Amino acid sequence: MKKGLILSLVLLLVVSIFIGCTKDTAQPVSEVNESKDVTTDVLVIGGGGAGLVSAITAAESGANVILVEKMPAVGGNTIISATGMTASDTRLHEEAGIPFTVQDHIDRTMKEGKDLPNLELVTVLAENSNAGLEWLESLGLEYKLNEKEPWWIVPVEGHYGSLMVDAYRKEAAKHSNLEIRVNTAAEELVVEDGKVVGAVVKGKEGQYTIKANAVILATGGLGNAPEVIAEYNSKYAGGTGTMSTAGPTGDGLKMATAIGAAVVDMEHHMMRPLATPGYWIRETVVGEEGIGGILVNKAAERFTSETQHRWDLVPEVAAQEGGVTYVIFDADVAATNNGAAAIRNARMVEADTIEELATKLGLDPAALETTVDAYNNGEDEFGRTSMGKVTTAPFYGVQAEVSSHFTMGGLAFNKDAQILDTNGNAIQGLYGVGEVLGGLYGAGRVAGNDTMGNVVFGKIAGTNAANQ
Repeated sequence: MKKGLILSLVLLLVVSIFIGCTKDTAQPVSEVNESKDVTTDVLVIGGGGAGLVSAITAAESGANVILVEKMPAVGGNTIISATGMTASDTRLHEEAGIPFTVQDHIDRTMKEGKDLPNLELVTVLAENSNAGLEWLESLGLEYKLNEKEPWWIVPVEGHYGSLMVDAYRKEAAKHSNLEIRVNTAAEELVVEDGKVVGAVVKGKEGQYTIKANAVILATGGLGNAPEVIAEYNSKYAGGTGTMSTAGPTGDGLKMATAIGAAVVDMEHHMMRPLATPGYWIRETVVGEEGIGGILVNKAAERFTSETQHRWDLVPEVAAQEGGVTYVIFDADVAATNNGAAAIRNARMVEADTIEELATKLGLDPAALETTVDAYNNGEDEFGRTSMGKVTTAPFYGVQAEVSSHFTMGGLAFNKDAQILDTNGNAIQGLYGVGEVLGGLYGAGRVAGNDTMGNVVFGKIAGTNAANQ
């Protein structure tokens, strides 16, 4: 886990420096840390995409807002995401003549989540997704429709996470009633007469309390809290935070449950079995029919069927020595889109022979050659649904591990973005947005619903908190 945390923090700081140096990048109103108790209208805890949308909206509604972020810069996991999104009945669909309706959006979300998502919440998300897209475009962000997958709206160019955060920062800087305090971690919620009225926070200069009429939790998921993930589903024990920035450690979940908040769908967590720092290798590179490569452990031996679902691969990889596996494939896989992406983004090692590849990966050359020869001869004791071969040079390999990709479960909430207690009642003064929440995804997430959810429920949370 330490390796993942360090790599994630380095990545966050590098991207943050990049954003801070871009031309005409407006800084938020105030990025300071003070040790005295303060009072505000709305306190937002967490400065990722969800928290920034909430804070901007609350400020636009006329509230005085303080946003606290425990990391040295805002951005959260949004800053490293591709930030594609799912939206329905948009201008892009109309212009392309390719329909993807609100009902299509709802149906796809419910199907992907195996009918576990909260239908009311999913409906709110779908019905407001077009307005969410239009708001993002009003900030200067540009999108296009993936016509092969009409639910999927992607940035016109670039890896948009940093650009999205930059747009949010510029928008935040327009509001003199919005203050951002980085290096400031919330430690516990303050409750008086059954109502959340603020939080105890700790900055560089010490601990103090921020009192507020309403608090919005936007602390992200469990990307760097593998012990919490394993607590709710033991088969995911052994995961790391390789694919996450350093901030998401479950703070909001812990603070809210400590005052009686309910959680939902915590047993469902999106894990990736073949993660490398900041990137997950698509499982097709070892499972594609007829050409797929193999997975081996530190003994250079296969240990499972590479063609099973990624959810089932997760515990298999986590159970290996050191919790790692090695992805091995040849030039035929390299010629596929996912193979080429893995080589590029996962920085795979290239070699002209299997022996050379083993040496570069730190594996026993004779053992890897024996394993590859057996696979090429059709030997399989694990029940692969299709066999491939690893015969065409050059050969490629890289070490990978299980990592958290997305937290689908979280705090229970309602259509007004209020956090619910274990009796299903709204906790007064407490709102939530983003990956800290559960109920939108169930057992499976439609890609892009999370980015859109940050916007839709961020605006709902910000508006309602401002009017508290």
